Amino acid sequence: MQMYIVLALLVFMIVMFFTHKVPYGVTTMTCCAMLALTNVMKISDAFAGLSNKTTILVACMFTVAYAFGKTSLINKIRAAMDKIKEKSGFVFILCLFLVTIVLGQLMGRTAIVSIIALFLVSLDDNDEICGSRMIFAAFSVLAAWSLKFPVGLGATMSATANAYYEGIINNDVYMLMPLDFFKVSVIPCILLTIYALFAWKLIPKHPINTANVKNVKETTAIPKRDENVINVVFVLVLLGFIFGAKVGQLMYVIPVLGVLALIFSKAISPKEAITALTSDMVWMIAGVLVMSDAIGKSGVGDLIGNALLVVLGGHPSSLIVLIVFAVVTIVMTTFMSNTGTAAVLTPIAASLSLAGGMDPRGIVLVINIASVMAVAFPSGSAECALAFAIGQHEPAKLLKYTLPYLAIAVISLSVVADLMFPVYP
Repeated sequence: MQMYIVLALLVFMIVMFFTHKVPYGVTTMTCCAMLALTNVMKISDAFAGLSNKTTILVACMFTVAYAFGKTSLINKIRAAMDKIKEKSGFVFILCLFLVTIVLGQLMGRTAIVSIIALFLVSLDDNDEICGSRMIFAAFSVLAAWSLKFPVGLGATMSATANAYYEGIINNDVYMLMPLDFFKVSVIPCILLTIYALFAWKLIPKHPINTANVKNVKETTAIPKRDENVINVVFVLVLLGFIFGAKVGQLMYVIPVLGVLALIFSKAISPKEAITALTSDMVWMIAGVLVMSDAIGKSGVGDLIGNALLVVLGGHPSSLIVLIVFAVVTIVMTTFMSNTGTAAVLTPIAASLSLAGGMDPRGIVLVINIASVMAVAFPSGSAECALAFAIGQHEPAKLLKYTLPYLAIAVISLSVVADLMFPVYP
């Protein structure tokens, strides 16, 4: 009976992620509540995700990143790029992409799209290098490079992916390390950046009605003292991640200390910290941790894994498995957000790996990376919707740019993952 309850909750989670009738965190917390209500889990176990070290790490890093987004660095970058465009259009695009890549390691994608748009909406609509083109070109580069370096929020990517399936596969050997995302994605990211650097003219050019850009605002200046505190805390937290192997479990405590330092120094208010610490993403991760554990212990994981093995055949090639998951991930992200897709497919991939004697790391990396690279439709993520909205693009007219982009992403990502983490040990 427990297996059927967990299977029903998994279906419920998929449907709710797909329709997005309520925030993702509400969906996963509903699943946790139902696991406790139906006695599938004890109450303490059903809500154990809220105290999990991964949840705490991610929540605190979101808060530190939020504080960093309030500094004056953004406006300085904007002023510098304005001078560059006057000298060379190609250099301007190259610098735009480089700035996007750097910001992509430090902040959330939605915030970055909004920040970049602050400058790009002011470009001449009649110029080849216009706002409608550059906003989407920069977004496509951001989708490739976002959080790939093990710094800032990027250092949490492996922990977040692990949270999706650690309840199914308990072998530490098959857990991801902070550098794994970078190792698998660096070549696809370079190829996609080169593509964007020379194919941006395939993006439709049209005027932008800046009055419709409601969510893009200037960064409000904060006191110099607060900015200094935030910068120091941010650097110290980054150093904690860089030397994570030496500090061990303290790596999970350092972001907590950073948040406390920001609050006690009044660089951010307690209300701001509480809002960031209890964001929907944090709730979702906490709930998915518990659901992943339930899937593994109830037998649902084995059921799903064996079913997928039948579909793929008795012994599918490593590359074929990775390509199939890359394509399925991008297709699913067309209809539901990248976060939801990764949360749903990762436990399924882990179950398949467990049933087929496979190494899950390559598949899990392909799912979590490809889900962010799905840029063809605005429904893929909040930042994707924002890029479409600000640039006022129609998905069908963008296909001549997005389809080659996705083809490069799928093929290169699958090949590199197969080389780095072959499915069959």
